[in-house]
Amino acid sequence: MSYSIIHGILHHDGTPLFALGQSYYPSYHTQKVPFLAEQDRIGEMQKDMRLMKEAGFNMVRMAALGQVEMVGDDVRVQFDLPDAFCRECETQDMAAMIRLQGYSMNLRNFDDATMRNERDEKMPFNWGWFVRNSLNHPGIYEDNVRGTVESARHFAAFPAVAAFQIYNEPAYPTEGFYDYHPYTLTRFAQWCAQKGLPAFEAPRRRPAAGEDPNPWVYWRLFQQERLNDFLCDMGRQASQGYAAPATLTCHMGCPVMPGASMRGEDYFATAEGMDILGITAYNVNRGPDFHQASLVLDACESAAATFHKHAWLIEYNARTDMPPQEWPRETYAAIGRGFKGILYYQWRADYPFADAPEPEGFGMLFNDGRKSSCYDIGIAMNRVVSRLSTALATMRKLRQGVGILYSDHANAYSDATENGAAYLAGQCHERSILATRRCYTLLNQQGLTVDFARACDLQRNPLEIRVLLVPFAQGLSEAELDQVVAFEQAGGHVYRYVDESLGFMPFQRNPKAVLHGVVSEHYDVASLLAAEKMRPAVELIDTVNVDVRLSEGDGFLVAVLTNYDPLERPIHDTLLRLPNRQIKQATAYATDLPDEGEPLQIQGDTIYLPTLSWGAFVIIA
Repeated sequence: MSYSIIHGILHHDGTPLFALGQSYYPSYHTQKVPFLAEQDRIGEMQKDMRLMKEAGFNMVRMAALGQVEMVGDDVRVQFDLPDAFCRECETQDMAAMIRLQGYSMNLRNFDDATMRNERDEKMPFNWGWFVRNSLNHPGIYEDNVRGTVESARHFAAFPAVAAFQIYNEPAYPTEGFYDYHPYTLTRFAQWCAQKGLPAFEAPRRRPAAGEDPNPWVYWRLFQQERLNDFLCDMGRQASQGYAAPATLTCHMGCPVMPGASMRGEDYFATAEGMDILGITAYNVNRGPDFHQASLVLDACESAAATFHKHAWLIEYNARTDMPPQEWPRETYAAIGRGFKGILYYQWRADYPFADAPEPEGFGMLFNDGRKSSCYDIGIAMNRVVSRLSTALATMRKLRQGVGILYSDHANAYSDATENGAAYLAGQCHERSILATRRCYTLLNQQGLTVDFARACDLQRNPLEIRVLLVPFAQGLSEAELDQVVAFEQAGGHVYRYVDESLGFMPFQRNPKAVLHGVVSEHYDVASLLAAEKMRPAVELIDTVNVDVRLSEGDGFLVAVLTNYDPLERPIHDTLLRLPNRQIKQATAYATDLPDEGEPLQIQGDTIYLPTLSWGAFVIIA
């Protein structure tokens, strides 16, 4: 019995499966552990693994806790608990994912390794800041290469190991500006010369009104490039000489949230450089919050699909105090948007040390083994997903040719010109990000499947975008503007989102100023859809606050419904319509339906849905 990941899909003895996983995650932080050091850690782990298998999970994630150290000129590794974990995965017939690095790899104990902020202060320790050392320090870079290679070599020998995670939530800190290490400043000067840019000096603050924003813009773009190139290189180092495991990291929602430029994560670069694009997501999938949660999912999946790859959720919210109905909602939402793997965070909650970062915070079980509020519904949801596992793994997300332009350059420009003295990522309010959020929400509310695209990818257009929306034109680079114009000249339709009116106008590279009161060609979202003959691929009739997404398999369709109603009203007397499609049969699967599913009544292109609480998978032939 063996697991492997082929083109981003988990396979078990050659059969494709939806990766349904858990985090069993004693952490690199000494007080984020499910059990005390004096307890039988291996015995407790084996008990928990058996329970996870019984709960319907087929994959488990663990960190490579142990020793990675230099002995003479050699790197030596020892991983007693993770080794026992990998053996137990094989015993339980489950796949393993191993996070290879902790907070840092400083094998030779360089005393000048830590990143520095704009005041030349060393980064203080924060348990959630996982990348601490300067990525431009040559000794640190070499230590990371050697430590990663040796750790990967060690774990690649275990048949159960199907994936290597490269760092965890790797981003620059949420507070302050990094990295001003002397090696970084030298590297920035070299980078500017390679790009043909002026010899910018690394700025230590955002520009004041009237100052040139470009030094700040390129400083942030440089930092982002260095971080993501480092991650992708560590992925390449980990996979040297191995047919498996697959490589991935665990980004956050940072690229589509305020503070994007401060944090430095890049979905597109990482999707291109690794086998899978992995993210964490802790957004609520209910009420107005549903649209931000969907935005993160769609942006991630689009970036992966740009390179013909798949997106996985490496950490999905499983708080001990999470309302149980949130579990199925978030599962339907992610699968409907094309994700091929979900690993929830986590199985057993952290031990409740008095000063621990997240005692009893996340888990299907409390630390003492009591079931959390989401336990029973999580098991029920696992049964539904497992029953449809191969169909969900192999179905293809149906795209509608609608794209939103994503620009790191515009985000950096917006950060430079609008965030002023904001020192925390949570204080940022870039118009580029906020306009993107509102533009996306208008389309998402209409049921349209929306992709995200960079200007540099428009020529080859892998997502087959026909209508491109530019949410924020200020700050686009000249190269990006050229690429957008070339897309339009090649037959694409381009509109500028007008945030002041929540509307859309035909895109102009150099828009002319108009007199006050002059009406130009200006659309609301409904008229834009009518003008471009865009309509959802699948429609719900007589319902509100229910999302539906359509995917296609070999000989079948899958409609995935998510009820995000803020009042949590069940779906009653609702019709599901696939315009101009003749439907032969349809079966609904959900936690509140029989395990074998419920056959549905059909009339032409319309399906009559049963009463549903939180969502459903509808398999259509």
